[in-house]
Amino acid sequence: MIWVRALWFWLAEGKVVLMGLLVLIATMLLGMVIWQSEASIRITGFALQFIGMLFAARGLLQIRAHFGQTLLHDLFVKWLKRFPKWKGRGVNLGGASMSAEATTNVNFEVWTPDHPEYSLELRIEAIVKNLDRLRSAQSQQHTAHRELKDSHENHRKRVAENAERLEKKLRTDLESLHTADLLTSLVGLVWLTSGIFLSTLAPELHRWLSFA
Repeated sequence: MIWVRALWFWLAEGKVVLMGLLVLIATMLLGMVIWQSEASIRITGFALQFIGMLFAARGLLQIRAHFGQTLLHDLFVKWLKRFPKWKGRGVNLGGASMSAEATTNVNFEVWTPDHPEYSLELRIEAIVKNLDRLRSAQSQQHTAHRELKDSHENHRKRVAENAERLEKKLRTDLESLHTADLLTSLVGLVWLTSGIFLSTLAPELHRWLSFA
């Protein structure tokens, strides 16, 4: 029972290819064995060409839709809607004015000047105040630098995660494309080629089957 289930899942993975082979074998049996005639071979070839053309076109259209492109039907409708009118419509082009305002935030730092005419105590006190301001500014710059470094590291991690997620999504899309829509187009092309072969060589195939 487990083997039968595994076999069923294995066959389901290649259902498009198996369907193409079964249809090809069935049509060839109908045209070349059951109804063995030149006309039946030619009709079988025409049927394979027609069905193969439909499947190939459907697969190509599905590939276009898979990548988010506008469908050909929608493009055709939009093209019809752009049919030029007999009376042209005036187009008013309104001018657009842009104004830019620049605002500059200027932080005026309070700095205690050093006047030579001041006493030594006042000048030392001014130097101490200026040193405190420098230490405070340095501490603020150090904090801003650390925050900027942390933000850059977090941004780098987010970019790496997004790139990995995008790569996985792209790989999944490509796998879905190669296992679905592209296989449908290939099956259609095989049917189309087989139909051309049968229609072109119908007399030769009928004579060969008659002698066989």
